[in-house]
Amino acid sequence: MKIYLVGGAVRDQIMGLSVKDKDYVVVGSSSEEMLKLGYKPVGKDFPVFLHPKTHQEFALARTERKVSKGYKGFKVYASKEVTLEEDLQRRDLTINAIAKDKKGKIFDPFGGIKDIKNKVLRHVSSAFVEDPIRVFRIARFSARFHKFKIHPKTEALLKQIVKNKEIETVASERVWHELSVGFTEKKSYLMFEVLNRCGALKLLLPELDYPKNKNSIKRSLEYAAKYKYSTNIRAAIFFMHTYPLKVGIKCNEKIYIRLSVPNAVKKIAEKLVFNLSDLRQFKKLKPQQVLDLIYKMDLFRNPEILPDIMRIFEAYIEGQLGRKNAQTTLKAFQKYLKHLNKLNLSAISQNKRGVDIKAAIYEARLKLLAKLI
Repeated sequence: MKIYLVGGAVRDQIMGLSVKDKDYVVVGSSSEEMLKLGYKPVGKDFPVFLHPKTHQEFALARTERKVSKGYKGFKVYASKEVTLEEDLQRRDLTINAIAKDKKGKIFDPFGGIKDIKNKVLRHVSSAFVEDPIRVFRIARFSARFHKFKIHPKTEALLKQIVKNKEIETVASERVWHELSVGFTEKKSYLMFEVLNRCGALKLLLPELDYPKNKNSIKRSLEYAAKYKYSTNIRAAIFFMHTYPLKVGIKCNEKIYIRLSVPNAVKKIAEKLVFNLSDLRQFKKLKPQQVLDLIYKMDLFRNPEILPDIMRIFEAYIEGQLGRKNAQTTLKAFQKYLKHLNKLNLSAISQNKRGVDIKAAIYEARLKLLAKLI
């Protein structure tokens, strides 16, 4: 029985990056032996165990054989006879197919260290094409390791996966998981570059005119990364580019269902997109138009969503017009809201009821805005 540190942990150590999660592969053992040693089983599709003290994951060395279409169409074989090299061979990229034993000795049968040095993302074997999930993994790896280039033969395999329609078998929840991880990267826009080149983006988002929106998506997501916006905000910024021009007639409900996008992303994106035309010409709006815009966005009743909406707006406009325009609009908008929220609504509503209260508050807000604009 031999234990090796494998995958991303070894890769990141070699690259001098901080290691978040550690995964281990166990060679020359069995499920029965792992259980006797106190390891807790957690794997259903293949034997994975948790260390009794550290709770880190230890997986028995295994091989995989494609038996049916889809990313779940694999038969797993784990036994004492499976070698370390055979286990590493089933992995996606050479940089992820490196192992290290307890003494620190490195095992690199597929040239992963050389590819790290040359900054290349290269598949381990021809079996790469069997798993459609790898299209998304390579896309987000491109965003993370943005100085790396995808090997031409690996790029060809990505296109083959799409052509074979294997990618269509991936569950929407898994698609969103991969995209959401990619959104956290500093160069997340590169993820969509890869998906576009291999043809996957056209299948996932036929509504998106990527060539037209490419530069805006890049600038917007770079801006969001610079200010460390949350995954939901970055996603909403991206989906802003998928809305049709006549947003009042047609919305993106099909997209959100197709990709299992969280409702929180949908909510803040739509809150902004349906009022985008007014926000774009914010400086030209009259006081009543500004006030009506605030009401339409429901910001008085739901002020907690304002920061996220404004972050999306700022980043989106950054992509469309440049930062100077975004900053000017944002500051003016925030200034008006700051003053409006200082109004004493209780005093304004005194001795009034129902519709009269709403009208009185509206008039007071309008009067204040007229002084500010």
